[in-house]
Amino acid sequence: MNRLEAIQYKMVFCDIDGTLIDSENQITKGTVEKIRELYRNGIPFIMISARMPSGILPLKSKLEIKAPIVCYSGALILNEYGETVKTVGIDCEKAILIDAFVKKEWKNVCCSAFCHNNWIVDNIADKWVVQEQDITSSVPTEGEISAFILPDGHIHKFLCMGEAKQIAALNEAMREKFPELSIYRSKDTYLEIMDGAVSKSGAIRYLCGYYDIPIKTTVSFGDNFNDVDMLLATGTGFAMGNAPEEVKRQARNVTLDNNHEGVLVGLRQLEFAKKRI
Repeated sequence: MNRLEAIQYKMVFCDIDGTLIDSENQITKGTVEKIRELYRNGIPFIMISARMPSGILPLKSKLEIKAPIVCYSGALILNEYGETVKTVGIDCEKAILIDAFVKKEWKNVCCSAFCHNNWIVDNIADKWVVQEQDITSSVPTEGEISAFILPDGHIHKFLCMGEAKQIAALNEAMREKFPELSIYRSKDTYLEIMDGAVSKSGAIRYLCGYYDIPIKTTVSFGDNFNDVDMLLATGTGFAMGNAPEEVKRQARNVTLDNNHEGVLVGLRQLEFAKKRI
């Protein structure tokens, strides 16, 4: 691990899956206690994930903290009171085109859409939907995208799930057909599709302005390719020990994996500012 610069850190950004939670989808007791300690000292701990709000809020409740949450990798930001402060999405017309393209050409891939706190699926019994529900505890609803468009008129995210080879091929096809979108594999079997303006680093810059905190005094933790821009944007970034080698090469620091309290180990290496309020 690289030697860390002597900075008093003022805010933490943390990915969830493969980072904050272990392989049993739990946050360890020691990590919970450290996050609560930071909260008591006025340090915002902000979960930043591709999950929908209902997949993040139960974890926030368990942590017993007040802080914004970043959903859909930055497409939706809720403040500490659960109010929407930023939303960016794919407009309805394009969303319908994307949905139709995937379902016509990739019949063995499960394609679902997310709009605020709605998870829209074709079949709630699909094995991929059931698997994702078990991981996030979010509840899907069967229906058509057009029936769920809210007043802002857009979809925050598509999630395509399938066998690794199919997802790899779909990734290439989507990038060719829709180059203006933000498209990445969050794991071998998952493809996330969002508006091209969406990024975790963009959400971080927004929240640094919200709190009036210099970005150099922030730290982030992540485990996958969609976290790299976040790890490089913050003053210090930690790749998890379970991250792909390419992600670890790009990160400035590497901590232990998510089954060995990598977030806690990283936090213990840092000096945090004293309570600001």
